[in-house]
Amino acid sequence: MKTTIRKVEIPENTRLIVTSDIHGHYDYLKKLLDKVRFSGNDILFIVGDLIEKGPFSLKTLRYIMSLSAAYTVYTLMGNVDALRLLIFDDDSTKGCEGLFEYIQYMDKHWGGCIFSDMCGELDFTVHAAEDIPALKAAIRVSFLAELDFLRQLPTMIETQNFIFVHGGIPSEHIDQYAETDAFQYLKIDAFMEKGYAFNKYVVVGHWPVTLYNDEIAAFNPIVDKHRKIISIDGGCGLKRDGQLNALIIPDIYSEDFTYEAYDAFPAAYAQTTQAASADSIYIRYIDNKIKILARGYEFSYVKHESTGCELWILTDCIFSNGNNSENAACDDYTNYKLQVSIGDKLSIIKKTSKGYLVKKDGISGWFDGVIAYV
Repeated sequence: MKTTIRKVEIPENTRLIVTSDIHGHYDYLKKLLDKVRFSGNDILFIVGDLIEKGPFSLKTLRYIMSLSAAYTVYTLMGNVDALRLLIFDDDSTKGCEGLFEYIQYMDKHWGGCIFSDMCGELDFTVHAAEDIPALKAAIRVSFLAELDFLRQLPTMIETQNFIFVHGGIPSEHIDQYAETDAFQYLKIDAFMEKGYAFNKYVVVGHWPVTLYNDEIAAFNPIVDKHRKIISIDGGCGLKRDGQLNALIIPDIYSEDFTYEAYDAFPAAYAQTTQAASADSIYIRYIDNKIKILARGYEFSYVKHESTGCELWILTDCIFSNGNNSENAACDDYTNYKLQVSIGDKLSIIKKTSKGYLVKKDGISGWFDGVIAYV
């Protein structure tokens, strides 16, 4: 897939709403836009990864298409979108076994995928890899509008003061990248750690912002005004406590950035106070090897291999082969206790015997006090 670049002149006194990594979460996108009061006076940027890993990939794609027809919306290609498009457009029999296994995996672990959504509309059942060529042929006929929409998505959009790209770029002089391999800009892990700096703001998604911190789980956009990089992926759909972020740029020449976020967790108000942890750890999937010291039904006591930190974690967050305590890993996990005041609004992620796993102002952690549901 070749890199395509679009240059856009943004009118002054126009608010920009920027989101990314929706991953098939139609409800999240709709409610986030309601929350920011998106209207025809605004411009919406969607910085890639529209589909997959959420329950409504096809519905989300069509909703974005309808928004694009009714409002000023600039949608970019994400690495997930590009990979699926390559599969749709491949009429060879190569990879059919892999796609069949992928559909089965996604149905089991994520509740579906865009292929499953399309199968449902086509009343097409995939029984084996041999059914895949017929499925793809039917998709190319029946979902031409959706595929054409994906095909025309640019890799990068440049405006007066901003460059939008899903993964990242090594230089703001983006014309040099035209017609080069797009995937090197759609998928750059940990882009903010590469040492780049720019004169125009570069706004990216792809890498959940919470992976940049090894002490607390923070999901709000990261704005580095010195290096002019903004990372906005709130981990929607990928992280247990993730959210969908909207960066708000009040004017094309403004740096007075704000943000809003949406998650679907039930809300409650704190009825008691709690002090923040003095020390905490946030285990991320990029460094998640653990040793199980004592396995329990709800919580297990483990040792994080790289730091030597010992802590209790939810047992259902542990991945191990049988009872192998020496070769285990865990889902993203924190033992951080939030600072909470009476009346603080909390998103309740999970209730346990040791308190509540909650999120407050985009930061998740533990609260062992009293709550009252909204």
